[in-house]
Amino acid sequence: MEREKLKTRLGFILLSAGCAIGVGNVWKSPYMVGQYGGGAFVLFYIFFLIIFGVPILTMEFSIGRAAAKSPIKMYQQIEKPGQKCHFHGIMCMIGNYMLMIFYTTVAGWMLYYIYASIS
Repeated sequence: MEREKLKTRLGFILLSAGCAIGVGNVWKSPYMVGQYGGGAFVLFYIFFLIIFGVPILTMEFSIGRAAAKSPIKMYQQIEKPGQKCHFHGIMCMIGNYMLMIFYTTVAGWMLYYIYASIS
């Protein structure tokens, strides 16, 4: 079975941004931090997100694109004998499932609030 691919670069960028940013980062976290006097934390958070997050994200995309496999199989492919790189692939999959559970719950809340506001 052939693996699915994104049709446009814009679709890839929007998908990546939606996954990376998350609802909490955009709405709740900066608001709460600023409200309780920790606004400088947001500046440090953004700084370290750019310094550490962008290179790691670029590495993940590069390896994933070259391997054209799931994270677990991707790390197994690049792993040398005796190394434990596949552990990172397992953690990636666990993180994906945790995000899916979180966003499913948020989507349920949104549907409930839409129903409540209409009725």
